[in-house]
Amino acid sequence: MKNIAIIDIESQGASTSYSSIISIAGILVNPDLKEIERFELNCRNKPGHVPDPYSMWVNKGFYQMKKSNSSHYQLMKELHKIIKKWSPCIWIGWNSIGFDFVMLQKENYKSLFPAYVLNTNSNEQADFLPVARSSKLFFPKSINTTFSEKKNPVFQLEGLSTINDIKVDQFHTAISDCEACLGIMRLIRKNAKQIYDQSFHTTSKHKVSNILEKERIFTTTFYYYGKARPFLVTYLCDHSEYKWPIVFCLEQDPDDLIKLDVNSLKEKLKKPGKWARALPANKHPIILDKNLGLELDIYKNIGLKKLKERADKIYQNKQFSEKVRFALGEIAREKKKSQEKKKLAYEDKLVSGGFPDEQDQNTMEEFQLIDEWSKKNHTISKIKDLRYKHFGKRLIYQNQPEVLSKDEYKEIQKDIAKKILSVEETNFTTIPMAESLIDNMRNEKGITKEKLDYVNDIDAYISDIRKVYEKAL
Repeated sequence: MKNIAIIDIESQGASTSYSSIISIAGILVNPDLKEIERFELNCRNKPGHVPDPYSMWVNKGFYQMKKSNSSHYQLMKELHKIIKKWSPCIWIGWNSIGFDFVMLQKENYKSLFPAYVLNTNSNEQADFLPVARSSKLFFPKSINTTFSEKKNPVFQLEGLSTINDIKVDQFHTAISDCEACLGIMRLIRKNAKQIYDQSFHTTSKHKVSNILEKERIFTTTFYYYGKARPFLVTYLCDHSEYKWPIVFCLEQDPDDLIKLDVNSLKEKLKKPGKWARALPANKHPIILDKNLGLELDIYKNIGLKKLKERADKIYQNKQFSEKVRFALGEIAREKKKSQEKKKLAYEDKLVSGGFPDEQDQNTMEEFQLIDEWSKKNHTISKIKDLRYKHFGKRLIYQNQPEVLSKDEYKEIQKDIAKKILSVEETNFTTIPMAESLIDNMRNEKGITKEKLDYVNDIDAYISDIRKVYEKAL
């Protein structure tokens, strides 16, 4: 097994498309979870970006961000040196598939680095949050948790670390979250080894495909409405648009569904409580031995014989699989068509806009090899894809604005000013939105002096940003 790199990101906002990294840390361990080395990188805020006050309070990263001597681009360059040094390995985090890896992919795009560096060239990706949830589900004593008002286990790192005596210096920093994740991994490895071991069987698309070919029935878990839920499933088809594996939930008798036409299947698939669910092979799905699911009453009552019969019907009825595949594709295409009417910002087209062509990739590699910003600026002019040209010019603006022409500088400054001073509701944090949130935080009942002082300092920082960009309009 490869080494494991536990990483965590702290950002100045919650959006993976519009926020930016202000801190990233990692701990490299061997397969026995013994530490090899670690890193921690911090940077200042990108010019023209408005930090989200609530996010800054949660991660306590404001003062570190403000005093850092490193630019965001410098952080990204150092990070890629570490990635190259540690690769190939299994990159893992806590909610990393849902946030950290997505944000890093988009930050790579915006910094003109290869986007999928953590899951290519023999690197693999994993997320330990679903593994911990599954461990608690099937081995309740494997990890201690607190519980929500609805009696569901809570999997916040701070609470888990405290209740399981995992020593962490300071919560909500990138390096401390890595330490907490490592502590939980060691706990699950000891107390739910079956799930821990099987979780590393699905850290790449190739591994997942091999399991789906071999296993007719297996256990998986899906997380919705605040809790992890177990299912016994069988492979059904690949989604015709997204190429994800789709599984059939075996508590459902397939006989009536098999008889339906495509339009009827579409209506069924749009309803909640779906019998067909996505199991994206590139998102570290939970795939466990079927015997774990067979311990559940719902599947005990159905019986293994009938479950096998249902799985065999799905496997043998290729026409049904093809109808479901087509119906899911139709639903996705209809949704995509409705979204195409909206004019999307470049930040919202990073993934949907596709990969850069080979020529642009070569130009971006050339960009990274150049030190002089004036030469970098010239290189950007050769990029054809408007998305990357846009972000390339933003990199110049953020790092060496004087090499831009006066017209380019004014255009970028004015574009940023219009966006961040807008009073409209947006997908990113504007100055009015931040100021409103600050007012709400100040008016919280029983607010501590520490929090009030912190919020006031953020307010002063945002006020300075306002002064700079009001001049551009």
